[in-house]
This record gives sequence, structure tokens and C-alpha cells, in this order.
Amino acid sequence: MIRLPIVCLGFLLLGAVPPGTSATLEIPRPEHPRPDAARSRWENLNGTWQFRFDPNDEGQQAGWEKPGALGFDRSIVVPFPWESELSGIHQPKGAPKVGWYRRTFRVPSAFPADHRVWLRFGAVDWHADIWVNGQKVGDHEGGYTPFEIDVTEAVHRNAENTLVVRAFDPTDPSLPTGKQVHWYTPTSGIWQTVWIEARPKAHIAGFRIIPAIAPARVTIAVDAEGLTPGKPVTLRFEAWHGMMGQPIAGKKEIHPEKANDHFELALEIPDAKLWSPESPNLYEARLELSGDGPSDRVDTYFGLRTIARGRYGDDPFERILLNGKPIYLRTALDQSFNPKGIYTAPDDAFLRRDMEIARSMGLNGLRIHIKPDEPRRLYWADRIGVLILEDMPNTWEQNPRARRAWETTMREALARDANHPAIITWVAFNETWGLGRPPAYKKDVDTQKWVGSMVQVIRKLDPTRLVEDNSPCNYDHISDTDLNSWHFYIDDHAKAREHIQDVVDRTSPGSEFNYCPGLKQSTAPLINSEYGAVSAGGGDRDISWGLRDLTTQLRRHPKIQGFVYTELSDIEWEHNGLVNYDRTPKVFGYETWVPDMKPADLLGADFVGYDAPPAIVGHPGETVSVPIFVSHYSDRDFRPTLRWWVSGYDDNADLLTPVLPRSVPVAWKPYDVSTLEPIPIKLPARPFVGALILTLQDPENHRFAANFVNLVVQPDRPLARVERRGLRDALIRFAPGDFSRQKWSEETAKPPAGKAYGHGKGYFEYRLHIPPAVARAHPESIYYLFEASSKADRQRVDWPEKVNRRDYPQTDAARPWESTLTISFNERPIETVTLPDDAADGRGVLSHLARVEHGSHGELVDGQIRLDDSDRARMEAGEPMILRLAVPADARHPGGLCIYGATTGELPLDPTIHIHTRDPLPANLGVAADAPAARPAGP
Repeated sequence: MIRLPIVCLGFLLLGAVPPGTSATLEIPRPEHPRPDAARSRWENLNGTWQFRFDPNDEGQQAGWEKPGALGFDRSIVVPFPWESELSGIHQPKGAPKVGWYRRTFRVPSAFPADHRVWLRFGAVDWHADIWVNGQKVGDHEGGYTPFEIDVTEAVHRNAENTLVVRAFDPTDPSLPTGKQVHWYTPTSGIWQTVWIEARPKAHIAGFRIIPAIAPARVTIAVDAEGLTPGKPVTLRFEAWHGMMGQPIAGKKEIHPEKANDHFELALEIPDAKLWSPESPNLYEARLELSGDGPSDRVDTYFGLRTIARGRYGDDPFERILLNGKPIYLRTALDQSFNPKGIYTAPDDAFLRRDMEIARSMGLNGLRIHIKPDEPRRLYWADRIGVLILEDMPNTWEQNPRARRAWETTMREALARDANHPAIITWVAFNETWGLGRPPAYKKDVDTQKWVGSMVQVIRKLDPTRLVEDNSPCNYDHISDTDLNSWHFYIDDHAKAREHIQDVVDRTSPGSEFNYCPGLKQSTAPLINSEYGAVSAGGGDRDISWGLRDLTTQLRRHPKIQGFVYTELSDIEWEHNGLVNYDRTPKVFGYETWVPDMKPADLLGADFVGYDAPPAIVGHPGETVSVPIFVSHYSDRDFRPTLRWWVSGYDDNADLLTPVLPRSVPVAWKPYDVSTLEPIPIKLPARPFVGALILTLQDPENHRFAANFVNLVVQPDRPLARVERRGLRDALIRFAPGDFSRQKWSEETAKPPAGKAYGHGKGYFEYRLHIPPAVARAHPESIYYLFEASSKADRQRVDWPEKVNRRDYPQTDAARPWESTLTISFNERPIETVTLPDDAADGRGVLSHLARVEHGSHGELVDGQIRLDDSDRARMEAGEPMILRLAVPADARHPGGLCIYGATTGELPLDPTIHIHTRDPLPANLGVAADAPAARPAGP
């Protein structure tokens, strides 16, 4: 085995530019676009090209393909679509449908003279015509798939060559476009890498690596072109695991009967290392075809893994089996758009980071949605260990042309992507898009039969993977699907619980549920293939609450074999991602209730949950019983411990732990849901917001799963506005909206109940009336406390041009919205504080319960005021104390102000002042319990 090519292979696969090419790091997307099928002699043609639009489609008649044609007066950066910012054109709306590209290139001197020169395109949307030096060399239809052209006879070996591309993107409803239509910004023109490579005349045109694990072996199926019939050739295949791995090699001598032939070679794999998300073992490999002129070498890789559906043990339902064992699909919908490149990733690191984000969230897979994606995205899924469910792009109409275009795209996508071990499922259609409106499709037997025939075509092309017919939201599978999936978007706990239970109860072999009329369920595994509390049009708001609630409900049912959460990242106007559109992190707020808790604690293979709403609301002193369960889908073989406790805040904002940590051994079963003894909890006697915290610990007491259910104690009757606390303390509460005056620099809509807020600079002024009995007891100090935040208008909305009345963006650590708050008392300044953000996340339990600006919350603001004689004189005279909460005119951060009451935000308290007196207070303060403490100013 020659070691030097391994180094070259490393350059190709890791994304560096191999020695001997003229590509440089200044070239956008300089890495080899096909690490699964890479030749060492190649030249990247990405970069700045000349460009012009052709609004009247006159370029072909006018001869724009000629090398000296005038009018290419603009520049475009390839490989970014002309709608994108990174292209330099950046025309997302209203662009013409035809664009012309031009550049020059030289054939590298490293290309041997006895090799052919091939021009390759990763993808051009939709129709591409190609000229080299004025000569038409080829064309291609299909916006998602690669094509290649032998340009040997058209190029000059030792001179500049002019390459011209005409791209026509009709965005026709009869052509596969996916979510480029009706949803997000479209993609037009060249959107994947363009390159040239050298090949011998007799070369490897394509290949499949088909793995098996019992016994461990691979079958290599090769299509070769340019052969001399009757002249023997040798096919060699060698593979190794790791850079220093022992090579495994095999070869086969072949006597081809025709110029383009097909042959196979099988190779046993000793001491096999299987591929899985937990252990994404890959074998580096090389194919070599020799004996008919110069040798052709292609570097590749493969993973040993199998995917199937079948029964496991005595289960009455089928499971998804990875390498023969059940696996729970914990995946997210992956639209694979981005802000700057739209369909094209800005760089290779971006593609890798998406896979790392998925794994960091606890996911083991992604459903790449209605888009055969860039091969390097799949490469990083292979490397990092991310299972892929790959959707085919849909048309928006059903007619013969749409069927032909869809099938062509499907066949080309499968041919390109079939060697990626990460891909476990082909999803033919999504929600009947392009198959007819749901009522019509359910009656359209002809279209149903066509869908079934396409499922069979996919199975024939690739019998090694699962195939889903249609990922449905209208209960319209056909009977020949490997996954019995369904979608739901419900932002209501009781309705979601009832819905999921109904789906589970109605799923069994022979049931007509979830299938087109007249068709019945098989034993295909049940999975959810889209879910969320925030739907596509649900607004820019917090997802932490719904993610926890709905995931907990799905994991409660052993029949459900996996889920697809919607979605990995926000996208344009759709805001339900685990991260923002630019992939910066969102703040979930889980760590407020469980130390260091992140979404990964909810999305792991092992899960601890509860059968209850996301927040249990009870009365003071009430005992509640919380049902607990554990879902076990990892390879952990020890007996874990359930550790639980109760913690939270009362109406003084004091941190309480009503129940100290307790530990209980857990008896769980692999690949099953185990019900534990319910946990009884006596709720605190006062208003309280907290959580029952649940963690699973290993024998070394390390946590590997966590969850919580919020606990909220609401008083049986409203708390007294004036209350004696102890011998020398009086407490006065007032509602956020009880201000006597307000003034704000920016127009502010009326706040919902339980809040008061203003935008920009301004103030709320409260006139607090002190009971005479308190005034006579010689007040010495006031301690104030309230929950407050800044208040943005639409500045925090990521896609402000699309307004949704429910917009209240989830906390974004990268984009805090600060404000400066000054507190004054009787017109003298007391304190200036910085309010860090206008936050919305899992901390805002009360806002979620009230369904008021979901998850919004503030921070505790508290402090002490030393009273002087003038203050006491005003009190004794019956004059109100004036508390002003302001964002001053000279504020460094004029970010508005929001005051929370006892029914919104995080803390169960209204704005409150505690007055400490020198003299004892009478038992009866002489004020009605419900008398307002803050009153409007008099005339």
C-alpha cells in the first residue's frame, strides 16, 4: 500500500486543497465537493465570474455564448445563487428567470496529456446550457442534481478557455422546487461547486458500496466507461480504518464485453467496526481501474451499517433496527437554508457546525427537508454520526410533466447519495405536496398507484434503506410504506395529549387510520415525522415550553419509535428552531430549574418524564401526585437512580427547597417505557413558582438525563394589598398597571393583563398611600422588589417584514436588548440598574400559563430606601409616596421597560414594598385587604 495517497485523501476529505491544484483558500468553497468520490487531479472553478441577466431571453439568438460577446457587465460569486447576499447580486425578489455566467480557465499542467478533461457541476437550478470556447458541449435539466460533460475536444490545453453557462429557472409548479415556492427565498442558477477533473479514457463512471454486517463485508458495484471490449482490466479495492489502519484489499480481473460495462467485487471485513451515531466508524477506501491505458483512481469511504424494520422480542409492533438493534429516532427537521447563501452553505465549516449542533442538542438524526442537499453536508453527517432521512423535492402540481421531472430528480439524487452511511430513509413525498389537495388525493387512486410505483422504484434502486411514501399531515399514507408516520402542531397540552393517545390507540395492523380510504396499516413502525407547539405561522416566540411538553408526551408511548422535531434552526419568517437562523444559540431557561440543564437532556436516548401538564397548578398546601416514567433506548446496561427534589421561589422571591433531593433505584427495560411509582408532593402554603426536578444518575452519580415539571401555587383568593408581616413590618402590593402617570417616547400598544410596559424612554409613576397606622409607627426604611425587564418593540424580531401578532422572540444570548432603569422615591434618585434583556424562555412559567407573550419574564429588582424626616412627614400628612420607575432621557440603553405582576413572568409577586418601622404595628392596620395601595393622581 502506498502511503502518499493517504495524505492526499486526507486533504480531500477534511476540506483542505490538495497539493498540485491552483485552487487557493481565497476561492469560495475551495474544498473538494465530493469527498465520497474524489480524484486527485481537479481544479475548482468557484469564484468571481462575469454575469448578466437576460430578462427578454435573447442571449442565445444574440450569440452571448461567444467568447468575445459584450454586455457581461456584472460579477457574481459562484457557487452562490443570484438571490443570495454571498453571490454579490443579492436579488431575492423580482429577478429575471435567465442568467448568463462567463469565466476563463486553463487546463492545469498537472492534468496528463493522455487523460480526458471533464467539466462537472454540483447543481444548477433549473436548466443549464454549457459552452466552452463558443462550442455547445452539453445541457442539463434538474435543479438539485449533478451533471458532467467531457470537454476534451473543446478545450485548449495550453491557452485560456472561455466557459459560458446559461441558467434558466422557470420556478414552474410542474418542476421539483421544494420550499423555494410558497415558503422561502428561491434559489436560481449555479448553487453548488463547479470544477474540472482529469480522467483516463477508461474510467470509473459510478459505483455503489453495499455494506453487510453478518458477516461483515462490502460489495462494490462499479459502472465503467471508455473500455476496450475484450481487453482485460483489473478492478482493485482497498480499505482501511483510521490513518494507520491495516489495509484490506481485493481485486478482480474482468473481460469487458462492451465499452460501458458493469461489474462487482466483494470484500470481507475482518474485525469490523460498525457505523452508528454513537460510533461513526468510517473506512477510507480507494477504487482503481487499470489495464486499459492509464489507471483511474477514485478515493472514497464507507460505513458498515444496516437499517431495517422488524419485530424485536415479543413486541406486537415493528421497530426501526440499526445494525439489528432497535433505535429511537431523535431527529429534527432540517430545512438547510441559511441567511447569506440561502441554499448554499457559506463555507464547509457551516455544514460541519450544523451536524455538531444536532449532536450537541442530543439528536441522533435530521430529516433534510424536501431538498437533496450538498454532498458535503452528507459527508459531515457520515463523519459526525447523524442519521439522515432525505426528502425528495416536491412539485406543486400533478401532471405527466411533473411526474417525469420528479422521477428524474429522484433517480439522480439516489445515484449521487447512495453511498452515504448516514442516510437511512428516502422520503418520497411530503404532506401530499404536488400530489393534489388532501381531499382529492385521498380519492385519486391513479396518483396513489403512481406513488406506490415510485416507492417500488426506489426500493429497487436501493434495497438497503427504508422508504417512506408520503410524510403526512392529513392521514394519507398508502399501504406500501416502511414508516407509519404523522405530523402535528398543537400548542395546548390537553389537546396534544389526547391527540397523541388517539394516534397510538388507532395504530395497529389492519387499521384504516392514517391511510387513504380502502387501504390498511401494515406492521410498519410508528413515528412522528413533524411536531411542535410553534407551527410555521406561529410567530417568533419561545419554543422551550412546547419542546419539553410535547417531547415528554411522545416519549411516554412505547409504540412510538421516534420523532422529528420542527426544527433544527429558524428559517426566515419561521421561528421554531432549536437555534436561530444564523445558528447562534437560543436561551431555553431550563437551567433555572435544573442546574446546567440543556435541550440535550430532553432529546437523549434515555429519558425521564412525567404524565402531567408542563406546569401543575395547585392550591396552597395541596398534595399532588405526579406519575413518572423512564424511556430506555441507549446501550447503558446498569441500573440507574432517579434523583428528584422540589425547588422554586415564593412571593418574596425567596428561593425555597420544599423537598430536599431524594434518590430511588430504577428498574428499566431496554427499548421500552417503564412506569415508576408516582411522586407525592405537598405544595407550599404560599404563592410559589418552582419545579419538581427529575434526573437519572449512573452508578458514579453522573447525570445523563433530566426533566422537570413546573409547580405553581396560586392563592385561593387575591392576596391582601396591605398586610402586616411580623411586629414591625408592613407589606404593600400594587399591580403593574396601577400607575398614576406614564409617558414614553415611542408609541406603545396596550399591554396584556398582568403587565405594564413602554417603549424607548419614559417612566411609570406610582402614588403609594401608606396606611395611617404605619405612618404613626415611625417608618425607618423601605425594601422594594419587583420583576422587570427591558421592552423592545420589533427590534428583536429576526424577520421584521413579516408581522405576526404573537411575535415575542425567545431569549437570544447573541442579541440582548438592554435598558437603563432609574428608581426614584419622592423625587430623589435611589438606584440605577441595567436590565439585561427583554427575555422569553422557560423561566417565564407564569406568562406561558397565562398565554401572555409566551415565556416573557424579567429579573428581580430589589433594594432598600432609608427614609428621612421629610418622608415621614408626608406619610403622617396622608400624602402619597411617589415611586418612579424610569428609562431616563440620557439613558445609555433606552430599551423600554416592562413591569410584571403576580400572574406573568417568572416570580409570583406583584410590585411590593416592605416598610420597616421603629415602633410595633397594630394587629389591624385599618385598611381593607383589597384596598388599592397605588392610586391615580387626583385632579
